[in-house]
Amino acid sequence: MAVSDVVVSFALLVAIYGILSLGLNVKFGHTGLLDFGHVGFFLIGAYTSALFVLPPDDPADFTNYVIGLGDVPLVGTWVFGIIVATILTGVIGGLVALPTIRLREDYLAITLLGISVIFQRVVQSESWLANGPDALRGYSPPFQGLFPIDPGTVVGAVAFALVVFVVWAVATAALSVQRENDSRLPLDRIYAVTTFGLGTRATGVLGSRFAVAGVAGLIAAVISAGLLLAASLVLVVGVLVSVYGWIVVLVAIGQHYAGLERRELALGVGFGTGLLVALLPLPLTDRLSVSIIGTLALLGALVYAYYHAITSYEWVADVKLAVIGLGAVWFVGIWYVLLPILGPLGSGDVSGVLGTLFRNAVWFLQFGSSAGIGYSIAVIGDVTVQLDYSRFQLALFLLSLGALYAILEAAVQSPFGRVLRAIRNDEAVVKSLGKDPFVYKVQSMVIGSALGGFAGGLWAMYSQGLTFRTGAPETTFIALLIVFVGGVGNNKGVLLGAVLYWAFQQATTQLAGFFPPALRVNVLAFRLVVVGVLFLIVLYYMPDGLLGREEYSSGVGES
Repeated sequence: MAVSDVVVSFALLVAIYGILSLGLNVKFGHTGLLDFGHVGFFLIGAYTSALFVLPPDDPADFTNYVIGLGDVPLVGTWVFGIIVATILTGVIGGLVALPTIRLREDYLAITLLGISVIFQRVVQSESWLANGPDALRGYSPPFQGLFPIDPGTVVGAVAFALVVFVVWAVATAALSVQRENDSRLPLDRIYAVTTFGLGTRATGVLGSRFAVAGVAGLIAAVISAGLLLAASLVLVVGVLVSVYGWIVVLVAIGQHYAGLERRELALGVGFGTGLLVALLPLPLTDRLSVSIIGTLALLGALVYAYYHAITSYEWVADVKLAVIGLGAVWFVGIWYVLLPILGPLGSGDVSGVLGTLFRNAVWFLQFGSSAGIGYSIAVIGDVTVQLDYSRFQLALFLLSLGALYAILEAAVQSPFGRVLRAIRNDEAVVKSLGKDPFVYKVQSMVIGSALGGFAGGLWAMYSQGLTFRTGAPETTFIALLIVFVGGVGNNKGVLLGAVLYWAFQQATTQLAGFFPPALRVNVLAFRLVVVGVLFLIVLYYMPDGLLGREEYSSGVGES
């Protein structure tokens, strides 16, 4: 499996938990309602969506559920099921809020936790409802039957173009922000090319940079569909989209750390290299005890050196978070680019090295599938490429995340959002201005719960199987950790927190692969302890998270 395939799987989970955590952020971050039972709405949304796409119950397959609407036209679709799940969880969230919302913060949290446990136990014990304690299976994600796609057909070209649209639009929107900063690169020219001239001519007509990005993505999608239908140029389109994505990512990293001095850059690179060196005993040492002791000793030395630096040198303390961030970027770069080529490099396989680099550079496509289109590339050799279903699913998830994020940002910047933040800060002031905090709290619960249900629908689509453990309380605390890490009341911070949490999960999963199978489960279970410790550290040292609270406009003096 190429490293890019791992990143795609990682991004799918980030999208799901990003939406789930945005819902919790509406409740707690913007309104001050601490909901320990948020996972209950995630559970209801997941099961509701699945029941809409399941076929009618067949007693012969040993699976019992109350209803299956998959054979009903339009109704038995994922779009309809997730819409109903979102509305249903919003309504249930409002009904739950009516008798509980007047409780004090700690009592409210405990009460909502108890309600979520009731939801979970109902699913577990009532076998007629959704197969009880056994897994609810028998459904497939949308359009999966179309894959592997034939890019020379209209259906295949449209599916391919949808993914191009999402990637191109997101990259163009990011580039439009980057070009406002000082850069030695000709970002204005790149932007003009990637927006097909719209970035310089039609911004006033289209209204905003995001409208330009959307139209540019649509044009790119139409062009890619035409190239596929005319000549099946899958690899050409994949290379172009991948290169554009890399340009935007590298420019973003460069601009973020452009203010660091050379010594600060060197310290960040040294931190990332030290982390890599600390992990070397795991793959290089045969004896488990030696590898564990060696890794822990080196990690301890790295942490001590970092702590000593930030307590002894003021210039290091001023950039302590930037050093960790740059070190993490450097480490990921080594993991993504250099580590995969060590095998073929050691054996002198030049074509293997170039092939591995090429596969990871062209992240937009999946390599090696027998159902793909074959190409012969000089030096690299023969390759087979296709657009796999996971990348198509990621496009759907990112499209959903982007749309919900935009709607949520508009809501929290509106007068409604200002009232929510006023309730969070001082409820008495809101009452004195003639607003009823109770009504706004209920509305906040409705919106946050609906987002939790939407995320549950995406989880059902992703996992292709549900159990009552989907509603386990730790899911709420994971979402709460994501909110606190990124920034309470900061929607951008929530997305950053989701990225960091799943990066940690992905890293520890790969590290567990170096342990014997008998210990691997224990290692993966131990990371819950690590997550708990990290949660306490974040609460103590960074109570406002990495990005802090978002400073939204107060609306005073605005027309």
